[in-house]
Amino acid sequence: MQKKSIFTLFFKSLYSFKDIAKLRFIGIGKTIKYTFFLVLLYFLPSLYNTLILKGDSSSLLPDFDAGSIAIMLPIFIIFMFILNIGILFLKISILASVAILLAKLLKRKLPYRQSWRLTAFSITLPTLLFGLEPILSKPIPFGTFFDILISIIYIFISIKKIPRQKKLS
Repeated sequence: MQKKSIFTLFFKSLYSFKDIAKLRFIGIGKTIKYTFFLVLLYFLPSLYNTLILKGDSSSLLPDFDAGSIAIMLPIFIIFMFILNIGILFLKISILASVAILLAKLLKRKLPYRQSWRLTAFSITLPTLLFGLEPILSKPIPFGTFFDILISIIYIFISIKKIPRQKKLS
């Protein structure tokens, strides 16, 4: 599992619940790298929409002149990327707690560290879908609700793919 590239992990996380269940054993370093990659995929469409499609960087920093915007824009972009990282890590952490409850409900053994990893890979599709929202012409109604719902469905199905613990007789 350690030798898989971030791109392979990304594509497997989009459709393969069985692979997501297996990825709970991957190293935490690889999982964190993957999470940073996911944040980048989430962040780039909104950045593209604001800077390229609208062509208006002054809307990000309204009280600055053109010279100051050139200096402040990279700082603002880095700050927003770090903020998105924090939000996604918080989302994964909260959903990992939900994953533990689902694992107990399904009678599967899933420690928090494995549920965090499983959750990080399970949120790939909703993060990608809702990351592309700024490029769409219309916002998705109840976007946060659907984001969490899809994430929980992915987590639930992935946990179902974890083999049950064998009972000792």
